[in-house]
Amino acid sequence: MTLDETLALLEQIALVDDRVVKVDQAEQRAQVTMWAATLRDVPLDFAGEAVGRHYAESAWPIMPKDIAARWRDQVRDRLGRSTGTFEPTDHPHLDPDDVGGYMAALREQRGAIAGGSAEPVGLRELIPAVGDRLGGGRVAELVPANETFREVREQHYPRRARPAGPPELAVHCPVCGVSAGRPCKTTSRGRQMRGTHPSRRDVWEAQQTTEGADA
Repeated sequence: MTLDETLALLEQIALVDDRVVKVDQAEQRAQVTMWAATLRDVPLDFAGEAVGRHYAESAWPIMPKDIAARWRDQVRDRLGRSTGTFEPTDHPHLDPDDVGGYMAALREQRGAIAGGSAEPVGLRELIPAVGDRLGGGRVAELVPANETFREVREQHYPRRARPAGPPELAVHCPVCGVSAGRPCKTTSRGRQMRGTHPSRRDVWEAQQTTEGADA
């Protein structure tokens, strides 16, 4: 808001609340300057709406910080609903390798969204647009990963091999009671052990003997 816009806002406020605007001319000049500095980023239309909402909720005289706080809340909400990106078709003359130009365009877009001259574009709005570029009006859908996807992912991003650990981890421990696959714990404080209880090894060996006899 400019000084002239701030003065017009204060004149409108004075019509409904004569407690706000100062009477002394020197105080009025100081008040207009202070309000204009506080509301420099706030559009006049929004400030007028904020005044109406304030008096709908409070009987106290409005202060510039009340308007500025409502504006910050709206800016935070609008930017939070935006993906923070833009479509290349919106900037056909932007060189893909021009990092500085990209950042400038991104800042310009964020400023437009924060100021209300552009609407935030969320993920739900982007998905149909992606589907349209696929052709035939198809909409991109998120699907669960299948076995083929997992195989390809493992080829390109293999997981680090983890040691299998002692074989007795395949059975439960009769000492600390942990189930198969879980490390043994101390019986006094329940802390995880580096090794296993000897009795667990005995259980595993007995199981191997039984399975060998059955075979």
